[in-house]
Amino acid sequence: MEPGGPKPVYVIGTEVPVPGGALEEISDLEVTTPVAALRSVEVHRKAFAAADVTSAFDRAIGVVVQPGIEFGNANVVAYDQRKARSLSATLSQMPQFVFEAHSTDYQQTAALSALVDDGFAILKVGPWLTFALREVLYGLDCVAEVLVPGAPEDRLPAAMERLMLGEPGNWQKYYHGTAKDLKFQRHFSYSDRIRYYWPHRDAQAALKRLDGQRIPETLVSQYLAALYPAVAAGRVEARPRNLQIAAVRTVLAAYWQACGGR
Repeated sequence: MEPGGPKPVYVIGTEVPVPGGALEEISDLEVTTPVAALRSVEVHRKAFAAADVTSAFDRAIGVVVQPGIEFGNANVVAYDQRKARSLSATLSQMPQFVFEAHSTDYQQTAALSALVDDGFAILKVGPWLTFALREVLYGLDCVAEVLVPGAPEDRLPAAMERLMLGEPGNWQKYYHGTAKDLKFQRHFSYSDRIRYYWPHRDAQAALKRLDGQRIPETLVSQYLAALYPAVAAGRVEARPRNLQIAAVRTVLAAYWQACGGR
């Protein structure tokens, strides 16, 4: 922060979820109670005062709470407004704040909009963005197999499997089950632990099969169907990098819409 520049604002709270999403299938979650939310604010108020930085607490704008949403390796718990109604009403007792909701990944746009309407104005998103990137990269690999066929071991999933098995540190403690289960999760889990491997030189080498090549619209329709309307309308150029960016922006657009973007 530069001297004389805007002072930082703060988000406070203790409701921090498991990094990367839940490790098991989840069916229901306990919503933060109004009492717990109010207590969290008061505890932080006292902590700021004890540290003689009360003026900094005046710039606290958000409180982290659990509105009853989460994702695991294989499923997503959707937002239920009814269960969060009393928590949402608590904001009337703390006009300084909005709520921050963690783990909003994979919620439908209507659910994201409902969260914002209910006072969860700060929406944290993580692996949904890289999950969307992985989807388009694997789709592009299918396109490459049509345009420039190669050996099975040159396919992107095969290269990523070798890489993840050789360096298991980023997924091993997060995935559980049979060998078949583990292989599926390495590539297709909502937790998307594969995201940590894309910068690796072996992964980057495996991504070069199409390099800047223009992709026929019919193959976009076949293997990247979610992006086909934008390509057909001329809003997205059918080249690998453009399609990757468009996939991530599609996810971000849901948040933009939920937050009132036009």
